[in-house]
Amino acid sequence: MKIKFRALLTMCGDPVENGELIIDDGNIVEIATQSDNDDAALDLSDYLLMPGFINAHSHISLTALEKKLSPSDSFVNWIRALISFNCALDKDSRIQGIHSGAEVMRRSGVTALGDYVADPEMLSVIGDLGFRSVLFIETIGFHPEKAQEFCKNVEEVLMRGNPSLICQLGLAPHAPYSVSPELFRSLGQLAQQYHCPVSCHVAEIKEEGRFLVLGDDSLEGLLKERSAWDPNWQAPYKSPMQYLSSLGILDRLIAVHCNYVSDDLNLMVEKKVSAVFCPQSSEWFGRTNIMPVRALLDRGITVALGTDSLASSNSLNFLDELRMADKLLPDVSRKEILTMATCGGAKSLGLQCGTLASGQKADLIGFRIPPSYSGPWWDVPFEPDRREVDFYSVEGELNIFPSE
Repeated sequence: MKIKFRALLTMCGDPVENGELIIDDGNIVEIATQSDNDDAALDLSDYLLMPGFINAHSHISLTALEKKLSPSDSFVNWIRALISFNCALDKDSRIQGIHSGAEVMRRSGVTALGDYVADPEMLSVIGDLGFRSVLFIETIGFHPEKAQEFCKNVEEVLMRGNPSLICQLGLAPHAPYSVSPELFRSLGQLAQQYHCPVSCHVAEIKEEGRFLVLGDDSLEGLLKERSAWDPNWQAPYKSPMQYLSSLGILDRLIAVHCNYVSDDLNLMVEKKVSAVFCPQSSEWFGRTNIMPVRALLDRGITVALGTDSLASSNSLNFLDELRMADKLLPDVSRKEILTMATCGGAKSLGLQCGTLASGQKADLIGFRIPPSYSGPWWDVPFEPDRREVDFYSVEGELNIFPSE
């Protein structure tokens, strides 16, 4: 298959103009710098093409909680509300929410997904959505004596295999304040045994740092409410990153949020940690301290973008995510933001996509552009009126969305 284009962002080189993309069996064969007069070619000569967006952190199973929660006076109170609403959600509503959330992501250009899944029953539902994906089995448990039981349950899920041909499993110990040291270590061993990527919420809130250094009454109180407190636990007097490193879980970790990591950048480089920034979630919570993206990029740390969930954001539209990143990161260029949204996500999740080059998967999106457009190609996805992409392809399966 041949596709003519006006411009193409490879995300691994300079933009290509007025060329032709050649695809075979879902893979890119060649990017020609000139197009011929082949009448069989798909004519997208009024389009900008680029790799599909990679949503490196989401909780799509929480989509049905849209507008049910609001930012609270404390993070712990927000967690209490989240637990209450999530427990009351019935299976049909959850599945309906998953499908509606997936459609918003798809129409806004997401072709690959890194999603936290707390209920193994939802793995097949999410695995069948058509995204290239890593589904992280989310695990919470602060009782050390239950670590082996939890790990046995997780291993049973891993032994069933991947939910689909373009979907693989990963592990997600929830956070340093909700997972016991014993469970962290056991999950790390499982990840090595099954060659799974590992993701974790890290250094998201100030209370998390206090919990690990001095003990934090609010997080301790929450664990006690949930009958999950370990009375023998002692604060390790380490930052979240240092703590995870001491447990052997930090190597190549996909660390989400990272709002308080400025003192741990050297450790992140050493352990090859990648970071996922969730701009709209940061804005929703009113964070005054957000991920130091510029500092991470300058150190060569891979940074990706994620939507988080509709329990902590107003939108799963990835174009909104780009624009919010542009607003919150004035010292990061739009080209760098698009890199985070594509090859940054692919590198963090270990996926063979995120760039357009020979041998890569043909996961791409397109934006129709007027003949008069003369601005930078990098600016097109950030245009404020764009709510959807006009072209979408995963593994070479093409969809052209009609204009409304």
